[in-house]
Amino acid sequence: MKKSTAAVLGFASAALFLATRKGNLSVARKALGNSRKILERARHSGSGARRIAEETAQRYMMYFIMPAWMVVGALDWLWHRQTKIETTSGVQESLTHQLMMLEAGVPVFASLFLEANAGLFTVLTAGVVLHQLTVMWDVNYTVSRRKIPAREQHTHTFMETIPFDIWAVLACLHPDQFRAMLGLGPERPDFTLRLKEPPLPIRNIALIMGATTAFVAVPHLEEFWRCWRARERGLSGVDTPESARELFAS
Repeated sequence: MKKSTAAVLGFASAALFLATRKGNLSVARKALGNSRKILERARHSGSGARRIAEETAQRYMMYFIMPAWMVVGALDWLWHRQTKIETTSGVQESLTHQLMMLEAGVPVFASLFLEANAGLFTVLTAGVVLHQLTVMWDVNYTVSRRKIPAREQHTHTFMETIPFDIWAVLACLHPDQFRAMLGLGPERPDFTLRLKEPPLPIRNIALIMGATTAFVAVPHLEEFWRCWRARERGLSGVDTPESARELFAS
């Protein structure tokens, strides 16, 4: 039971007890009515706070996370093209990029379309961990096969933080369910994955899908196609810098 509810019920019980002891039933009814009003205001206050949290998270996702993800994704594709990924690290690195795009995309879209509860936080936690592990594996594979300039390294910094940013912000806005996922706090964890109520407007969904396709999916699919064609022609690895081979030789 929440503290506000318990306080109201305690106030009502005390008022009823005192009123009935004095034999004044009208006072008791009035006290009970006042208690109900207080309880109703407390309930409305709680639902208002939840609504504000949902709207804040939605604006954060729509106007910060989505544009940032698209910009850094497009920039990363450009840096790969400039350093000739198709004739250096090739298909394997490109496939890793597809995997990381999926690992980042799942938290992004889940937080946009699903209710914030313990189930969503479980998905986000898995996404953060898997994405970071894949990033480490990707760089370890790539450094001996392709030059990774400073501009690309800084772009990676932004890309790595996106799943964590989502996780951290939603945990701050919905601390009860985040703690419940960890088995902490008074609230029971809700692991049900369900759509938000109310859902995003159709116009927003169409805009998100269109922009994601244009700035994230299509460039990375084009990259994979270039790498595949280069491998078919026997060009994979021909432009790998000798210094990289020597420096990172195992």
